Amino acid sequence: MRILIIHNKYGVYSGEEAVVESHIAVLKKHGHDVCCYTRSSGELESMRYGKVVAFFSAFYNPGSARKIESLLKEFQPDVVHIHNLYPLISPAVLPVIRKAGVPVVMTVHNYRLLCPNGLFYNRLGICEACAGGKEWYCIRYDCEGSMMKSFGYAMRNVWVRRFGLYTQYVNAFLCLTDFQRGKLIENGFPSERCRVLPNFLASVTSSIHLSDAERKVFLFLGRLNRQKGVDILLKAAAMCPDIPFYLAGVPDSSLIDTNVLPSNVRWLGVISGEETARAFGQALALVFTSRSYEGFPMVFLEAMQHSVPVIAPRLAGIPEIIRDGYNGWLFTSEDVDDLVKRIKMVHEHPEIAVICGRNGSQLFEKEYGCDVWYGEYLKIADGM
Repeated sequence: MRILIIHNKYGVYSGEEAVVESHIAVLKKHGHDVCCYTRSSGELESMRYGKVVAFFSAFYNPGSARKIESLLKEFQPDVVHIHNLYPLISPAVLPVIRKAGVPVVMTVHNYRLLCPNGLFYNRLGICEACAGGKEWYCIRYDCEGSMMKSFGYAMRNVWVRRFGLYTQYVNAFLCLTDFQRGKLIENGFPSERCRVLPNFLASVTSSIHLSDAERKVFLFLGRLNRQKGVDILLKAAAMCPDIPFYLAGVPDSSLIDTNVLPSNVRWLGVISGEETARAFGQALALVFTSRSYEGFPMVFLEAMQHSVPVIAPRLAGIPEIIRDGYNGWLFTSEDVDDLVKRIKMVHEHPEIAVICGRNGSQLFEKEYGCDVWYGEYLKIADGM
C-alpha cells in the first residue's frame, strides 16, 4: 500500500509528533511505501509577518494545495493519512485529494475539529461553549490569550464548518477513545465514519531493573502547569508528608517554584530515556491530575509498559484506558481529598499496586502494542 502522510508539525516537539513518527515507522516496517508532506509551525519564526501568514494560510494555502496535487500525481497513493493541517497546510488540500479520487483517513489527536483551541479547556476550566457552531465564544473568552489569535482560531473553525471541509472530504476519522468519537457524533460528524483507534507505543527494552520492593514513590510526569493539575498534586503531597513524590517535566514558573516544594516532593527536571525508565522503576504508581479532556495520554502507555499502575481522574476518555481497580484507580476530578484517599490506599497496600501494575502490562500487550494498532489500521484503510 502506498500511503501519503500529511502533517503540520508544532513549533516544539510534542507527544503528537512522537505518535506521527511511530505511525510512519510501523507502516514502513510492514513494507508499505510511505511518502510524507510536512510543514512546521517553527517556520513562522523566520518569516516576515509570520503571524499574518499563519492567519491567512490556515484558511487557504495555494502553495500547499499545489504541492499536494503534484505529490498525488507523482506518488499515486492508495490512501492519504492526515494528522494536522494548521496553520501552514490548511484544509484547502482536502478538495484537491478528493478530486484525485484518493480516500482520506484523519487521526483526531485532539478536539480541534469542534473547539478552536483543540482542548475544550481555557483559563476558566473545561469549556464546550464553541461546540455546535458557536465559535465566537473563543473570542469572547479570549481562549488563546491574544485577541488576534483567538479570532483567527475561531474563524478557521467557522470556515471549515461552513463549507463542510472535514465532514465532506474525510472518509474515516480515527478517534483515540469512544468519548472523543461521541463528541464528534454529537456535533454532526457521521457516526459510520468515526472509528476508534487508540494510540500505541513501541516496546522498549530498558537496562533498568528494580524489584517491586524498591517501588516506593508516586510519580508525576508531564507539563507542570494548571491544565495538567500540578497544583492538585502538590496539595495532595502536602497532605501526605510521609509519602515520597517525584515531579518530572517543565514547570510553569507562574504556578510553582521548584526551589520551594514540600519536603517530600523532589523535582527531577526534564527527563527522557533511561532517566524516565529509572523514575518508573522507582514508582509505586503514576499520578495523573489533568483538569482537561485529554486525548490519549502516552504517559499511560509508558506506565503500563513499566508495570506501573495509574491514579487518574474519572474524566473524558480516561476510564476507557485506566480501568478502576484493574490497572489503576480513578478519583473525582479536582477532588484533592479523593486523590489523597487513593494515594494512601496504594501506599499502605503496595502489593495491590504490584498486581495492578502487572495487569497494566498485560493490557498493554493485548490492546496497545504496535501489531494491534497496525492490524486495526489495515482493516480501516482496506475498507475504504
